Amino acid sequence: MSKLSKQELKEPDIFQATVTKVAHYIEENKTRFYVFATAGIGAIVIAVGIYLYWSNYQTSAMQIYTNAQNNMLKSVYNPSVADDTMDIFKELIDKYPYSWSARMSHYHLGNIYYNKGELDNAIDSYKKFISSVKSDEAGVKFLALTSLGYCYESRKDFKSALEYFEKAQKTKNVGFESMGYRNIARIYEQLNDKEKALENYKTALEKNNDSAMELFIKRKISSLS
Repeated sequence: MSKLSKQELKEPDIFQATVTKVAHYIEENKTRFYVFATAGIGAIVIAVGIYLYWSNYQTSAMQIYTNAQNNMLKSVYNPSVADDTMDIFKELIDKYPYSWSARMSHYHLGNIYYNKGELDNAIDSYKKFISSVKSDEAGVKFLALTSLGYCYESRKDFKSALEYFEKAQKTKNVGFESMGYRNIARIYEQLNDKEKALENYKTALEKNNDSAMELFIKRKISSLS
């Protein structure tokens, strides 16, 4: 059997000495130690409690949201279901206002109101959704801003429509670029600004990846040139 080195012989003594020092410190500072220990345990308990509450909050909201989504699919074949869907979204917003599902509910309510021709309610819902969005990787903010543009265009308020279509172009809009420029071009046509309408239709053509839309854009460019 090989002999232990001096270092190896010292290590147990060092460990024991450290444990003894810690034990002495705790003994001399019992009150402070227990206060810190209790505070630490309390903080952990609170953190876990918040996590569990928030997780349950989001899960419960998502369950209602899923129910509303299923209703939306039914409303494609049965328009009368739309009113039931609206009630579900409103319930979700009332019960879980800080959830992701509630934010999306404002957007979907906007779409339902728009399809029903209730433009004031649609505008209010879209604006609530936009004000609640911090980051937008899915491009839904682009769609909401674009929908606001459609609302104001329906009202013949072309300046406001242009404002929202241009705001939409400044958000994440991958896959929607051509549509955005077409919307802007169309409003410039309504405002009798043929030069800017032509400019935006040309950009829309450059960004276009829809063969069916290509002919329409080319005809617009031809008529404005």
